Amino acid sequence: MSHSSRPLSSIPSGQRVLIASITEKPLRLRLLSFGLVPGASLTILSNRSGAVVVGNNHDRLAIGRSLAERILVHTQNP
Repeated sequence: MSHSSRPLSSIPSGQRVLIASITEKPLRLRLLSFGLVPGASLTILSNRSGAVVVGNNHDRLAIGRSLAERILVHTQNP
């Protein structure tokens, strides 16, 4: 696992990540309702010019690029 945090928006498709931190409290509360909390493991399903689509267990979630820039993650080894 990498020790430096990067924005979720910068991670390519196919990578697994752990949420390191969410920079704003209102955003943390909003994402909590989706189970996206620091320490949660995600797979980047799609990261193109629009939303970042992540998978968490059997769920998929599209996160707008501006929100994805405020979610810091660590990459995981496959």
